[in-house]
Amino acid sequence: MPELEPVSKLVFDAGIVSDDAGAEEKGSKPAALTAADHKGIPLLAALDEQLVAVLTSGAIKLLRADFLRADGSEAMLPKLLRRQELERMEKERGISVFLTPKEAVVALRSLSREVAGLTYGWASPDHPDVTGEYLANVRRFLRHPLGEHVTALFWECAATFDPPQPVAARS
Repeated sequence: MPELEPVSKLVFDAGIVSDDAGAEEKGSKPAALTAADHKGIPLLAALDEQLVAVLTSGAIKLLRADFLRADGSEAMLPKLLRRQELERMEKERGISVFLTPKEAVVALRSLSREVAGLTYGWASPDHPDVTGEYLANVRRFLRHPLGEHVTALFWECAATFDPPQPVAARS
């Protein structure tokens, strides 16, 4: 049985545990994780393939976190809009609200947890964030050091198409 190192000799760096003696000898930081470092990662990554297909097709779009965290984004987007409205805004203003399909797949396949997902019960049957409170909290998270690694956000009403609403529902 291999001899265990005392906890005091281990370095915890961004969730990576390594032997600090080896890092000091080489004068470098511990190596980043790869899919080969954990047996579960390939199994979980295999589940992503269906999501890769819908991201590539454009059936689902991911919001660009940099757009949401940018200074002044509150004035441009004071409340969450539906995907169709966000796409119209992108086209009319020449801005990038969504990641391209290629960028979305790269973010999903990275091992740095760049894609965040948000799901919750809507307070209203008509809109997921009537007051803009959820969007304000998402922005606060993305601007915080704990959220700075996020490049993409899945938020259902912005990521997927809404079915056309009956005329009575629109009035």
